[in-house]
Amino acid sequence: MNLFRLVFICCCISLPLLSVATPHKPEYSAPIKVTILVDDAYPPYSYQINGELYGIYVDIVKQAARLLSHEYQVNLEAVPWKRGVSSMASGEAMALMPPYIHIKKRPYIWPYSIPLQEEVVVAFCNQGITLKHLPHVTPDRVLNIGINAGYIILDESLMEAQKKGLIKLWENKSTRSNIEKLARGRIDCYVNDRLSTLLGINKMSQITPSLNTSNIVEDKIVMRRTAHIGYLKGFEEKYPFKQDFILKMDTALRKVVTTNATADE
Repeated sequence: MNLFRLVFICCCISLPLLSVATPHKPEYSAPIKVTILVDDAYPPYSYQINGELYGIYVDIVKQAARLLSHEYQVNLEAVPWKRGVSSMASGEAMALMPPYIHIKKRPYIWPYSIPLQEEVVVAFCNQGITLKHLPHVTPDRVLNIGINAGYIILDESLMEAQKKGLIKLWENKSTRSNIEKLARGRIDCYVNDRLSTLLGINKMSQITPSLNTSNIVEDKIVMRRTAHIGYLKGFEEKYPFKQDFILKMDTALRKVVTTNATADE
């Protein structure tokens, strides 16, 4: 056997060993754990009672998560909204629910899931006060507007009014705290989702009957927005399964939302 044939045979024998040693794409033991941060004080969409999460969006995502349970173990973690947004901005969290789409103001969140539901954002004001004519009509004084901490829910007219100093924004922890301040006259108006606010007013009337909420009226529709699961932009090395999860969660959400819509008809 000459030297050339000997080298050839040795190379052929070693090929399987080389292929075994070649690195592959990392594999993960199923199910992969995924945490989604959830607003803990946004009824009826997401809220916490005695450490348990409830709400319309919570139910939708839990249903979708069950469809993915063989691949992903989805954990919904209740947090104050502002902390959830901060965790996304710092890259500490991979997903947050339920933000509206704000690409320019929150560049660290992308992409967004399919819509969970459309919300109607409205301004509730004490009688005799209106935001309808801002910024074209100057009010007698600066109006105090309450919003939930971390939420970006002003339309162009209100943003212009804020720039002109016609209104001042006050961030409060929750819907309940905003309604209480509105009823006590500490703020003039409160901007938030219509359904969430109406439920909050009704509950406040039952819990604190001494607090008069009859002076609170709906003033104007500020915007219509869809709510989503927002995902952290980048950080693929930290979350290498992220793109696969996003695609599969969207498929599951689409199935759940469609099924629920059909059942309601």
